[in-house]
Amino acid sequence: MDARRIAMLEASRELKPMTRLWPAFRAIPVDGGNSLRGFFLGQVLALLASVAALALHMLFGPIFSHSVYLFCLPAVLICAAFGGFPSAMSATVILAIGAFVADAYAALTLPEQVGRAAVFLLLGAGFALVGGQLRRMIVGQEQQLIELAERAAILRASLDAASDASVVVDEEGVVIGFSHAAEAVFGWTAAEVIGRNAAILMPLSDAQGHDNHIRRYVETGERRVVGSSRMVTGRRKDGEAFSMELRLGELRVGRRRYFIGAVRDLSTMREAERRSDELQAHLTQVWSLNSMGEMASVLAHELNQPLSAVANYLRAARTLIAHHEIDDDDLIDAVSRAGDQAVRAGEIIRTMRDLATRGGTEQKAESLSGILGEIEFIIGLMVRDAGARVFYDLYQGPDVVLADRIQIQQLVVNLVRNAIDAVAKFPDREIKISTKPDADGKLLTTVEDSGPGVDTAVMGRVFQPLASTKPTGMGLGLSICRAIVENHGGRIWVESSPLGGAAFRFVLARTSVKGDDASVRTDRVRRR
Repeated sequence: MDARRIAMLEASRELKPMTRLWPAFRAIPVDGGNSLRGFFLGQVLALLASVAALALHMLFGPIFSHSVYLFCLPAVLICAAFGGFPSAMSATVILAIGAFVADAYAALTLPEQVGRAAVFLLLGAGFALVGGQLRRMIVGQEQQLIELAERAAILRASLDAASDASVVVDEEGVVIGFSHAAEAVFGWTAAEVIGRNAAILMPLSDAQGHDNHIRRYVETGERRVVGSSRMVTGRRKDGEAFSMELRLGELRVGRRRYFIGAVRDLSTMREAERRSDELQAHLTQVWSLNSMGEMASVLAHELNQPLSAVANYLRAARTLIAHHEIDDDDLIDAVSRAGDQAVRAGEIIRTMRDLATRGGTEQKAESLSGILGEIEFIIGLMVRDAGARVFYDLYQGPDVVLADRIQIQQLVVNLVRNAIDAVAKFPDREIKISTKPDADGKLLTTVEDSGPGVDTAVMGRVFQPLASTKPTGMGLGLSICRAIVENHGGRIWVESSPLGGAAFRFVLARTSVKGDDASVRTDRVRRR
């Protein structure tokens, strides 16, 4: 075996420990553009290239005597690709040393070897610099692509998480984004819409105008629809037209412009509002009937009195007629008294019927004192049966408000009933109903009592549904009271009362339109 082959075998033995290092190189973590793995891998490639150049030079002699350095230059580029400039420069030095050793077998003089090695070092440095720059550019572009992909993923997640439907279009009006909420609103899937013009989402009469608005904005910068909200008509997949609110925003990515449309289905919202109003009306009726049930025993006793009087007066009239003791004055008086009692019973029934009847929320100019006067009798019955006293302190000036008379009466009756429950276990049972203008010129109505009051810890939530101030309460009465007041554009709250208990206050706006004269006008503090 000649010397060259022996040298080749020795070189192959030297490579075996290097092959065992490969798993270790793969385990080295990557750190940005200059990874340790890439650096060490570059060095391994440089050593392999040096050994290969030496082996070729030894085996084939003259064929590779002048091209051994050219064979090593691609290895420098590969090292630059894996480890950047430091790796490529280290590889250049290693390859120069390897080529220098290979030249020793070519019987070159020392100056020639040094000259060839110096030229290779310069070329290698140039290749390393160029390769390192290319690597930084590639890594930078990869990082930008990763960041763009992350931003796109965040944008998609944000659009899908939004409650409003979101549609993204480009400058030509072509859809490039379609959220899950948009799928629910329009009935199209994202796969069906993306890549098509947004005109499929609106009637043809509106589609042309929408494209023109975007085109005009792109060309002139004139804002008509971008950055503002407007009511438009949308079109679902099945062709159904519906009202929607559209707000168009602009998004710039590089030189490209995109437009994000936030869509709110108004037809669904209006239907939900209608159902909410309907449920509120039903709940108010149930509450009214519940109130009537609580007062049924009191009313039964009160109705029994006038009806018994009617029967007695008519019986007396019949007796006079039967015994031929007819006196016109006595007979007329008996019949008149019977009629008065019948009218009284009828008024009681009418008042209860009005309170229990579910009506709309028709609001008109009403005298607040007149509204309260119509339920004065009912309140008097409730208070008297509970062994309490009620005081009135009503404002004497203009007190015309825009209100639904029945609902305001329901509101006050419920507050009085709560006050009666509050004072039930106290010896001094006082309730006060008052009205007066507040600092803003609105009419302030207060129903207060001498009971235990409301704990300050729960004052802020007594008007919430299912929150009750009574151990056996369902927590509906006060929440409905708040709904009635807010439906009138007012506000209701609770405070501590000078009487020692709770003071429920609500305000209603006064109106300059004069209503009908109140049938009952309370002009002084009265006691029941």
